[in-house]
Amino acid sequence: MKRLPVGRQNFEAIIKEDLLYVDKTRQMYELMLHGKLYFLSRPRRFGKSLLLSKFRYLFSGAKELFKGLYIHEQTDYDWQTYPILQFNFASFGYQVENLEAVLHRKILSYGIQFGVSLTKTTLSENFLSLVEGISQKNKPVVLLIDEYDKPLVDFLTDSKKVKKNQRVLKDFFSPLKDLDAQGHIHFLFITGVSKFSKVSLFSDLNNLTDLTIDRLSDDLLGITQQELLTYFSDHLKIATQHFQLSEKQLLQDIQFWYNGYAFNPSIKLYNPFSLLSFFNSRRFSNFWFATGTPTFLVNTIRTQAIQPAELERVTVPETFFDKYSLEELDSIGLLFQTGYLTIKATETRKHRTKYILGYPNEEVRLSMIYNLTEAFTFKRSSIVGSALLLMEEGLEEGNVSVFIDQLEILLSDISYHLLPKKKRSKQTDFEVWEGYFQTIIYLVTSFMGLHVQTEITKHKGRLDLLVETDSYLYIMEFKLEEPVKNAIVQIKNRQYAAAYKNTPKTVYLVGIGFSKEKRNVEAWEVEIWER
Repeated sequence: MKRLPVGRQNFEAIIKEDLLYVDKTRQMYELMLHGKLYFLSRPRRFGKSLLLSKFRYLFSGAKELFKGLYIHEQTDYDWQTYPILQFNFASFGYQVENLEAVLHRKILSYGIQFGVSLTKTTLSENFLSLVEGISQKNKPVVLLIDEYDKPLVDFLTDSKKVKKNQRVLKDFFSPLKDLDAQGHIHFLFITGVSKFSKVSLFSDLNNLTDLTIDRLSDDLLGITQQELLTYFSDHLKIATQHFQLSEKQLLQDIQFWYNGYAFNPSIKLYNPFSLLSFFNSRRFSNFWFATGTPTFLVNTIRTQAIQPAELERVTVPETFFDKYSLEELDSIGLLFQTGYLTIKATETRKHRTKYILGYPNEEVRLSMIYNLTEAFTFKRSSIVGSALLLMEEGLEEGNVSVFIDQLEILLSDISYHLLPKKKRSKQTDFEVWEGYFQTIIYLVTSFMGLHVQTEITKHKGRLDLLVETDSYLYIMEFKLEEPVKNAIVQIKNRQYAAAYKNTPKTVYLVGIGFSKEKRNVEAWEVEIWER
């Protein structure tokens, strides 16, 4: 059984160490047949750096590394060698302060390596001279640029620094169009998370093919269901024994947790990092979340008053995927680019296509819900994590008081953070808090690994919350500035429990009252429903 290349990004090392490798050389070959100037946007941990490593060895003529793979066995690829310039912006360090100086050093280093004298003063002039000089002495150049947007993403909350790096990137990329027109570029591949405007890349180089939702890149990165069955068969057998599940059930669980990314709705993909980590650790866990979530992203959702429930289904036009402005950050765009939302379906009418976005899978949904809970409660991760676990355990054990105690902790101090800069009426202030309360209830219950429904429409009204565990069923009604006993009375009068008369589970009727002054739980009552 082949070992798993978790976190490995060097193609040569993966092949020489005989690690598991999913062959994507057919897709690479098709790209080279159809064009030579490409940009690809994909979320982090999706294999972008490994892809560029494969291109590097391919254009270095390292034929032996590809033995047994599609491009070696089933194509007439000529295996010529080309001079290669590779710029990995992620390797420049977190929040690199002087991007221009770093790029100058990299260009000068390549000048020494290829014997090209660089005497110009500007970044664009030296980059132009470097590529021209190498091409004239050798062959047209292969340019591989990884994570081009990292100097922008690192500074999204600092407008001064992000604009400075934006200007540097514009200067760096500006020669590309002339270099291509003069025949000095053999192949160009650029990766990133976002397609930011005003960096010259997308405005000046107008023959650059954006692969983000192009059919050529449908499965260029990521792992398909068929690839999972083909390449991971040995690991699947071991996992079925470890979890004591049938292969059918195991595959369903893996799909639920890690499958669902799509850049064409008909092809669902696994994030390679999460899938490899699952088989390596043999546990269902949130591996993608552990690699970090941009704080600015969840804070932007909170400050822009986006309702978290709305992220379950978002409809956008095709122009949505074109460009993203640094000056006016779009939360939905960033969520798609960073992998929190993906294409779930499309609707086409009169040759116009609408895209339906949503969470790709359970791993990503839980990651976002957890981060949003932190942002909306203004609580540290340790407090949020502990509260959510205790609330779930309390309900599983029939202990409503634990659920209430932890809810009070999450709601505490929120009013302090919501204090307006300008004075507003008590009623308006309370309405703001009330909206926050409803959002937090949604987030808390969405995170639980239980069967949860909110705002269920019944024939005599709308039930606020239904939570179901293996042994208990909770029917909850919330009251704001009303006696808590009214909540229990409403549940009974409107017969919310009638539909569950035949359940063998214990049914709890729960009323929770909230105070306008405390901005928190004022009182609560619970009773067992007598059928």
